[in-house]
Amino acid sequence: MRRGIGYSLVLVSILAVAVPAAGCGSSKKKTHALTKSEFLAKGNAICRKGNQQINAVGKREFPRNKKPAKGQALKFAKDTIIPSVQSQINGVRALGAPAGDKAKVSAIVNAAQSALDKAKKNPIVLTQNGPDPFKKANQLSKAYGLTVCGSGGG
Repeated sequence: MRRGIGYSLVLVSILAVAVPAAGCGSSKKKTHALTKSEFLAKGNAICRKGNQQINAVGKREFPRNKKPAKGQALKFAKDTIIPSVQSQINGVRALGAPAGDKAKVSAIVNAAQSALDKAKKNPIVLTQNGPDPFKKANQLSKAYGLTVCGSGGG
């Protein structure tokens, strides 16, 4: 059974553990570590934004849930899903972990990055039914409270 693009969009978005990269530069300002609730609010908001971006491109590229050709699905995975998920992973990493939660946040980010690295080698898996490469990252995300990141919702 093949996973349709619509389902994949949700699934892939979920897995992502999102957050666009927080600012760059060499600011010497001291920043406080985020509390867990601040981290979850920012992470879930970014996941929501990433999910919405992926879904918007999917709706534009594949109107009326028409099943795309394999080449179209592959292009969508390479040009939309993978860059979005990578940006989300980078953003979560840039947030830093709440005090005492570094191991948990690292496990989430590392599981997501590992899944994405595997998907980069065979991007079509992001648009088909079959084993979910982000299953572990989704489970860890949801357990920690990154419910939007671990559920694929918008």
